[in-house]
Amino acid sequence: MRASILSALFTLPLVFHAQPPEPTLLWRVRSAPQAAPSYLYGTVHSKDDRAFQFGDSVLPALDRCAVVAGELDLDKSKQGGTLMFGAMRLPGDQRLQDLYKKKEWKRVHTVITDRMGFMAPMASKLKPFFVMMLLMENAVDGDRPQVLDEYLQQRGAQNGQRVIGIETMAEQLAALDAMSLKEQAAMLLDHVDHDGYKKETEAMLDIYARQDLHGLFEAANDAGGMPEAMEKALLTDRNTRMVHRMDSIMGTGETVFFLIGAAHLPKAEGLIQGLRNKGYSVEAVMSVERKPEPMEMER
Repeated sequence: MRASILSALFTLPLVFHAQPPEPTLLWRVRSAPQAAPSYLYGTVHSKDDRAFQFGDSVLPALDRCAVVAGELDLDKSKQGGTLMFGAMRLPGDQRLQDLYKKKEWKRVHTVITDRMGFMAPMASKLKPFFVMMLLMENAVDGDRPQVLDEYLQQRGAQNGQRVIGIETMAEQLAALDAMSLKEQAAMLLDHVDHDGYKKETEAMLDIYARQDLHGLFEAANDAGGMPEAMEKALLTDRNTRMVHRMDSIMGTGETVFFLIGAAHLPKAEGLIQGLRNKGYSVEAVMSVERKPEPMEMER
């Protein structure tokens, strides 16, 4: 279950069957040897300064592209509050405590009350996955004003590049709903009982700062696995959709910098192999130097 919890933050692959990838998060994508390249970059949804330890190839590659494409256009997704709130709520008159035995609920309720403050009463009507996400967000004191994905999208907007999303919020919410409430309740209880897996999260952020994609694979594998239905909904099915849309976007002839959670890159069903199956050349871009991006205030 631990890997399921960590995947909510890192969205990392939980089983890796192919050859270990090169130690980089940045991949060059070409439709033909002489074509101008697009890029694929594995991200983590975090404000921690370690997520911003860019290799020296990353930001120059982003700045050269005409389009910056995230999983979602995060600026536009902020306007989907009504849709998001509706998807977060439990159906009908169901309450969060209905999903637990009495002793289990006592443990969950204690943590919610202690850590969610004035939002705690609202949690009783939310699906367990979203309660877990709120607990994780409240527990992390980020170094940056924005998560990595949003920062890079904003950089593209400030450069005058076109910023888009390759999925819709409705599609991502539907993928989350593929997890049963029982599975979500078990994830939340596990999160509570292990104090949010703080040590494991810290270790994985250290690995991410080194741009060590293989190290992330190993850490995720050591953490265990997620239910097959969950992996299919959150990774495999979405990978198929994203590869199709990435192909369509690059088919316009524009160069694109794709910002996608690191989970989606590897494996036979991942984006790297999926793009290769479409006929693209996908090559690792190795960085010589890694250093933190200077802090910038949110505009």
